Amino acid sequence: GTLEFVRSRLIVRMGLEVDQRISSRIFEASLRHGLAGTGQSNHALRELDQLRQFIASPGPLTFFDAPWTPIYLLVIFLTHWALGITATIGTLILLCIAWMSENRSRDPQIEAGVSSARALELAETGQRNAEALTAMGMVQAYRARWERANAETLSWQLLASDRLGGMTALSKTCKLLFQSLMLAIAAYLALSGSISAGAIVAATIIFGRALAPVDQAIGHWRQFLKTRTSYTKLDALLSSQPPEPKKTALPAPQGHLSVSSLRVGAPHSRQIILANISFKISPGQVLAVIGPSASGKSTLVRTLVGMWKPTSGTITLDGARLDQWDNEELGKHIGYLPQSVELFSGSVKENIARFSENVHDNEVVEAAKQAHAHELILELPDGYDTQVGPYATHLSGGQRQRIALARAMFRHPALVILDEPNANLDRVGDVALASAIDGCRKRGQVVVLVSHRVQAIGKADLLLYLDQGVQRAFGPREQIMKLFQNEAASDAPLNAPNERAKPSAPTVPSGGASK
Repeated sequence: GTLEFVRSRLIVRMGLEVDQRISSRIFEASLRHGLAGTGQSNHALRELDQLRQFIASPGPLTFFDAPWTPIYLLVIFLTHWALGITATIGTLILLCIAWMSENRSRDPQIEAGVSSARALELAETGQRNAEALTAMGMVQAYRARWERANAETLSWQLLASDRLGGMTALSKTCKLLFQSLMLAIAAYLALSGSISAGAIVAATIIFGRALAPVDQAIGHWRQFLKTRTSYTKLDALLSSQPPEPKKTALPAPQGHLSVSSLRVGAPHSRQIILANISFKISPGQVLAVIGPSASGKSTLVRTLVGMWKPTSGTITLDGARLDQWDNEELGKHIGYLPQSVELFSGSVKENIARFSENVHDNEVVEAAKQAHAHELILELPDGYDTQVGPYATHLSGGQRQRIALARAMFRHPALVILDEPNANLDRVGDVALASAIDGCRKRGQVVVLVSHRVQAIGKADLLLYLDQGVQRAFGPREQIMKLFQNEAASDAPLNAPNERAKPSAPTVPSGGASK
């Protein structure tokens, strides 16, 4: 009893040890997997939890007890050969039942896991977009869709449970049958004088111990199947996302950004989205990237911040290619405002500070002032200590965007990349954004701005015009704007048919004109 108690406590701690050793690695790999843009949810930490729970359960004890089964059978053979043969036949039959359990329940368990992930993804998506579902009367229709996915999950789980339940009942019946048969044969042998009366009890007890691992395997088979699926998924994730090699620390960049012959394709796809992109920006300059929808502007932004890897060509920051930087260190020198702004659960202060530790309050306030969001934050219920919540639903789109802009300005990054920063801003927000861009220019930061609004473009020193993934023009703003003489209004988006640059339009580098 003492050994069993110690063993159970050891197994629980083994599960915790496994979690502590690989949870950080799986968390990072899961985040990098999300950058692939496959659109598939990856619940890696949930799979890790399933693996840890199985390791900490009595299930793995089966693997420790199983090697003793042949030894128990050998002892029974030493008692009498007839008892040994009976025990061996009973053990083999129970092993066949265990194999049948795995074979019959494998497919339903896999289908149940796929359906469960689909239903969970629908539920999480509905929670994130509850406002739109409610406003447009989509709740009932969306709930019906989730119910169908959930019903499919339950049907597969029911089929798997029925098959496992039938095999478990058969296993218990066979176990009792062979134990009774062993007792009867042993009693007959004792009456005939072949074994002693004590051997009856010994053979029966030892046979029960020999069958215990097989019985445990059948009882924990469902959990074992789930754990095997989780292990397979985690192994595939870690294989596809190997750990980043340690790289030499580089000095803080000044902001000299150079792009040469850049070609970019979507991750895990051969389709080229950007081709032959080349430009240079110096500290204190503002580059506006313009072009019609689906011209590759957001793809360029993702590549500049290191999320997507170029197919060919180079991107250098102060002469060092982006892949020569450690991703975490590079991110500290980049201020990024994505097109779809996302704030994280925590306080406004923590979001602006990028959840860094040992951050002084004046650094957070300074970043907010640089984004001209200080007064806006003070108007919140608890100011900088206001809790954002999981989806920041109590903040307007403009408030979220300006807080995210403050996060991008935190600790004076050398490179500031703003993807449609004024999409949710009103007139006051536009003025604040323009002032923030002026501040970046004065501090010698490089700003890459993606926008359709001419007001934002007016702050640019350089313009890069993309069309269908190809660079049509690049150079000083005044020269490139001559390509758009037919713009109807200053607030109109630059994606009308008459905006498209002619193939013979000049590409103007920052130092002069050239074809």
